[in-house]
Amino acid sequence: MRAFAGSALVALVLLSGGACASSAADRKPDTFQARKSLTRELVARQSFREAFFYADEMHRERPKDAEVLMLRGIVYREQGMKVEAETDLREALQRAPKLAEAHAALGVLLDGTGRGAEAGEHHEKANALAPDNPAYLNNLGFSLFLRGKHREAITSYHRAARLDPTNRRIRTNLGFAYAAAGDWPRAAHEFDTGSASKAQAKNNLGFAYERRGDLGTAYGLYVEALRLDPSCAQARANLLAIAERMGKPLPEDLAAAVVGGEERKQP
Repeated sequence: MRAFAGSALVALVLLSGGACASSAADRKPDTFQARKSLTRELVARQSFREAFFYADEMHRERPKDAEVLMLRGIVYREQGMKVEAETDLREALQRAPKLAEAHAALGVLLDGTGRGAEAGEHHEKANALAPDNPAYLNNLGFSLFLRGKHREAITSYHRAARLDPTNRRIRTNLGFAYAAAGDWPRAAHEFDTGSASKAQAKNNLGFAYERRGDLGTAYGLYVEALRLDPSCAQARANLLAIAERMGKPLPEDLAAAVVGGEERKQP
């Protein structure tokens, strides 16, 4: 998916080049599909400013194109323009009710605005239209997790993991779902599987315990994470925050590494 960006840019340069030709079609070749593909790549790379330029340009050319509306809606959503995003995504679905991507994108938006029940309907629809897409199953799992339906979330994450076994985000989300359901051994296993390092796995498990109100266990896990990797910024920030919250001193061997740490970051 990343490799397409360069080829798309080259294609645009070639297609817009200007050898003399006898017809208007030759003078103005249709680069619409190439630009649409480029916009998708820019969204995937989270280059939203550049993506908006192309999405908005294409919308002016073809305002009824459902995919363009969807892409612009995603860009609006990721830039915090929720009203504009919802307008574009709903119009995309009016024009193409079976566009799974638009259902998924709208579901994510609605989750972020506290409309979980409606979000769930769109996630379910996306999965019905594209049942083998692990990203849509992950989105459904997260939506269920937000609504406290932890066992259902676990089922959805497991389906996603079967389709994409090495996806770290899915495995980490599954770990948090198991933790919320009180299954700590399986939570620890999923964090170990889904984390880039042992330190990150310990940090994620600590954060899960902190979410459950077990500050003492969380403190100990943050300490373990930092001892495994003193440069782990998340563990450093989390340990500093929880130590202040508990009124507990930092371990002597870690105090120098923690003091002056970064703003707290959630996993």
